[in-house]
Amino acid sequence: MRHAHTVLFVDDEVNILKALQRLLRSEHMNVLCASRAHEALELLDKQQCQVVVTDQRMPEMSGVDLLSQVRQRFPDIVRMMLTGYTEMDVAVDAINRGEIYRLITKPWNDDELRATIRQAFDHSDLKNEIKRLNQVTREQNFKLQDMNRNLEGNVRERTKQLAEKHQELRTAYVQTIRALAEAVDAKDAYTRGHSERVGVYASKIAREMSFQKDFIERVYIAGLLHDVGKIGVRDSVITKPDRLTPEEYDEIKQHPAIGAKILEPVDFLSDVTPCVRHHHEWYDGSDRGYPDRLRGDAIPLPSRIILVADTVEAMTSDRPYRQALPLDVVYTELTKYSGSQFDPVCVDAFLRLLSREGEGFIRKDQKFDIYAFIEG
Repeated sequence: MRHAHTVLFVDDEVNILKALQRLLRSEHMNVLCASRAHEALELLDKQQCQVVVTDQRMPEMSGVDLLSQVRQRFPDIVRMMLTGYTEMDVAVDAINRGEIYRLITKPWNDDELRATIRQAFDHSDLKNEIKRLNQVTREQNFKLQDMNRNLEGNVRERTKQLAEKHQELRTAYVQTIRALAEAVDAKDAYTRGHSERVGVYASKIAREMSFQKDFIERVYIAGLLHDVGKIGVRDSVITKPDRLTPEEYDEIKQHPAIGAKILEPVDFLSDVTPCVRHHHEWYDGSDRGYPDRLRGDAIPLPSRIILVADTVEAMTSDRPYRQALPLDVVYTELTKYSGSQFDPVCVDAFLRLLSREGEGFIRKDQKFDIYAFIEG
């Protein structure tokens, strides 16, 4: 029995391919496998495929090189990387040259991998639907001069559909960003979910400061990605159960600049990149801030908001060297450093939220809802 959706897995380890076939045996999809990159390209020439998932380290051609060729020859195919290697250069290459939809690390979680493949098919269907609607819109524009005013309602409806589809695509981008942030957080069991919570806390502070939905979404995305540069920091430093040595602290202080370097090639994140780079600057320009010792309004406002959110999340979460701190200690700490480490306006907005929501502000299972800001 043939299905409408087809996924191609590329990996030089036959056992991995067999495991993936077994995992997806009960799913309504066709599963193709190739153990070499050239074999994969030959299959794509012969069969229609919506999703390609490849390993990175393979003989003849790397996964990034394969995805780059797939992008050029079959641009509509959704591209993903399934690999145990998460060096910064691989992540940058996969995002920039392969324009991947997701980066999945080995070993994978079966339920999450199945869900990701289904989402990739939805993403493919969404892109095809947008292409169809764009073609319909172009055809209608050619006929507008011959239409009477009764057709204006139809044009508005088509435009509304197109806007909705573009918003769905934007949502898919945010989901991709969230997956990359989760991959970074997963390097340390104590920080799992940290980036999502920082993004949510920061978006709530931005909303409390009465900003519009576009700015709130930018703050959320910047918060979600603020630690992406830790992908370039040694695991032994990130997961160390004790306090860091001065040398280790100097190494981890590189992560904002590394994160900015990772994001620079991605056009739709151009307004987020400086926010990630400067989220550890001190408001008073102290040399304790990094990487550029910016001061006051020279620090991007989203960075100033994220610093408050990041501090709150870190203090209210368990760490290897201490338990989560109570909110009264958080209140004292932020009040003490308001005007030196923190922007007083951002601190005041957080304190208003804390006064109103109490413990509910730091609930660990919160998720950012784009549509709440679109509709509200």
